[in-house]
Amino acid sequence: MIQKFAAKLLRSIPLTADTYQLDFAWASEPVPYEAGHFFLLEVEDGGDKVTRAYSISSAPSEKEFFSLCLKFLPGGRASEYLKNMEIGQEVHFQGPFGHFKLTDSKKDILMVATGTGIAPFIGMVPTLLEQGFKKKISLYFGVRFEEDLFYLAQFKTWEKKNSKFKSFVTVSRPTEKWKGLSGRVTEHLEPLDIKDCEVYICGNGDMVKTVKEMMEAKGAQKPDLHFELFTSI
Repeated sequence: MIQKFAAKLLRSIPLTADTYQLDFAWASEPVPYEAGHFFLLEVEDGGDKVTRAYSISSAPSEKEFFSLCLKFLPGGRASEYLKNMEIGQEVHFQGPFGHFKLTDSKKDILMVATGTGIAPFIGMVPTLLEQGFKKKISLYFGVRFEEDLFYLAQFKTWEKKNSKFKSFVTVSRPTEKWKGLSGRVTEHLEPLDIKDCEVYICGNGDMVKTVKEMMEAKGAQKPDLHFELFTSI
């Protein structure tokens, strides 16, 4: 059920130089949502109302607060507002919205993300683990530079908790110091066998389009393909 509600900034956690996790405490009763949903943020900018959509990057089982993961865009109306928010400041939201959600499928799951497109998966993975999901969960996360990486410690924690979960992190423009995977995330998807696999894709438009077409060429059926486009605003 879509609701209008208020929340107060609880924490602002820097993840990279321009990417932050914002935790909001509910001003009243928590609003029920599903992993993968998004909220609409409403702010006043010079008398004009600005509305922006942000995926929720926390699991629905977290009742004390909800999280948003976003990249601040210099000059962006919502970005500038959020960047300058003070702890305890109240803002207004609508939601939840969205169709980028987990299904009750029992197939293996492939998740593909670039940049802040990782946000919905930060809520989806713990939800699956809490539910005792028995199939494999593979998360592919791509960024341009090493300094753009975040949530790596969280990935390792999930891997220790459940041997069925594996993360694959790749950097498209690495330095010589980088010891992990390199290249675009799409390059590492080429060898995969996606038979009996459900695919979730979230990130910039070009990546989403490329991966979607790749999965279709590999035989993925429409009901097993879920995707969402991300932008910084």
